[in-house]
Amino acid sequence: MSKLSNRAIVILAFIAIIGGLLIISADYLKGKKDRAYQKISISLYNEAHDNTPQNLESTSEEDPYIPTPNPNGYLGILTIDKINLQQGFYDKNNQHNNVSENLTFLAPSNYPDEKNGNVILVAHSGVTRIAYFKNLYQLKVGDIAKVEYKGHLYTYKIDNIYNETKDGNVTIYRDTTKQTLTMITCTKNDNTKQTVYIAYLESVK
Repeated sequence: MSKLSNRAIVILAFIAIIGGLLIISADYLKGKKDRAYQKISISLYNEAHDNTPQNLESTSEEDPYIPTPNPNGYLGILTIDKINLQQGFYDKNNQHNNVSENLTFLAPSNYPDEKNGNVILVAHSGVTRIAYFKNLYQLKVGDIAKVEYKGHLYTYKIDNIYNETKDGNVTIYRDTTKQTLTMITCTKNDNTKQTVYIAYLESVK
């Protein structure tokens, strides 16, 4: 009788473990179902790296929003306080919207106010005047980037950072149920890679 009871306990425990694994797997797949990817074609080339130490400053997230002057007629302005970056970008069809002149608003992008859209910004790293993303490598998951657009301030938090092989294409992995900011530049100290920064919308002022 004792042997039978022990065997029954073992069988029940085994069933419980299998059931638990199935539940966990179902939850994981459910969480992943809205993950999507998008391939975009870009051409970025590494330039010389700037290793000069930067003086970093941060601004309180509770500061009131005061729109940045925009005499150049930018579509939007990207600000990342951690790396002292503030740079505008033009609309997709503007003649100055190209990586050789400016921070570039990529053609497959959505606008910041589009539901579940993806704002994709691309720029060079290096030491030249147009190397707007030269210090992007200093960013970590949890850091903040902001985009000013049509009188509103969109605040994003970085959720993922990953490298892609530099072959003329970039695959963007993101949660398509969230408004996203994607930033892309060459990987620091690696001529064969480019780095993708995925940030999700936290608030709009």
